[in-house]
Amino acid sequence: MSVLLLMVDTSGSYATAGRVAAVGLVAMAVCAPLVGRLVDRYGQAKVAVPATVTSVAACTGTVLCAQYGAPMWAIYVTYALSAPCPFVGTLARARWVRIYREQPDMMHTANAFERIVDEIVFITGPAAAGLLCGAIGPAAGLYAANTLLLVGTLLFAAQRRTEPIPVPIDKSQKRVRLLTPGITATVALFPIFGIALGSMELVTVNYVASHSSRSYSGIFLALIGLGSCLTGLYFGTLKLKSDLRRRTLAVSAVLSACLMPVPLLLDGNLVLFGAWAFVVGSAFAPFLITTLGLLQQLTPEERINEGMSLVDAGLVGGQAIGLSTSGVIAAHYGATTGFLIVSAAGLLTLLVATGGARWCDFRR
Repeated sequence: MSVLLLMVDTSGSYATAGRVAAVGLVAMAVCAPLVGRLVDRYGQAKVAVPATVTSVAACTGTVLCAQYGAPMWAIYVTYALSAPCPFVGTLARARWVRIYREQPDMMHTANAFERIVDEIVFITGPAAAGLLCGAIGPAAGLYAANTLLLVGTLLFAAQRRTEPIPVPIDKSQKRVRLLTPGITATVALFPIFGIALGSMELVTVNYVASHSSRSYSGIFLALIGLGSCLTGLYFGTLKLKSDLRRRTLAVSAVLSACLMPVPLLLDGNLVLFGAWAFVVGSAFAPFLITTLGLLQQLTPEERINEGMSLVDAGLVGGQAIGLSTSGVIAAHYGATTGFLIVSAAGLLTLLVATGGARWCDFRR
């Protein structure tokens, strides 16, 4: 949100702002697994702190380039260089594995807590960015984000007691394989879900704007986050004993059902659309909590940070695809047509989950 507002203000072009944001998303998706591999080898603090400092410096360079009229290539380069910053959420999930590997119920609760915190951030973050940029200036959002990122990462890295110990790699031995059939099938769910997430965000804004005021779209996006928060709170308290493969299949089926293109039948009724958005959001948290739990069980301990980073890489990459694809379709075929992308992604999630449950040995 902050980089979009900055680029729109300085360039006057939504297309330019979208391209800059897309460059950052693609760079993040590429860098996340590589940074995760370094974290597994050298430790979270040793990699996260210098990577974050480098990222903050590069992002500050983006702000300065935009404000002082630097060539566009300089903006693309500096923003791409800010991508290697590790996702603190990824590092936190790796720590949950270390703490609760032998306690599946507590792992489930920890994943639910992580999901709820994410939703709260996703609800409040864009609003805070908009307020800062509007009240102070177009660069205020990114400066605040950089400050929070640096301070938060330093505080997180200081918690050495819970940091997973790097597993030394014996060069005479073959590295443990990461992308086994089970992990590959599970990881594939995240970019598909990212497509649904990115498409849902854009077409919701478009749909609300076509039937009311664009300024109200934030309310409907908040309803999605609220639904996810509430079900995440409830889901995290459950003591589930079923096999994680069957549970993943079940939550994928629920997600696919909730993502059916209901808005095509609502004829612009925003009250019913708000109710549908809340229901859709309520399917998000159980899906992510369960699939994260499955990936945590499948991933070898010595490559846990790299494995968890694939989640964020997949989500970010999928969101970039969803945003661009649904935007083109909505622009050419109408505001409601973009919901077909959301539904298609939901159906594909179910198909992949079904194939993964049938073809992949959970123990491999």
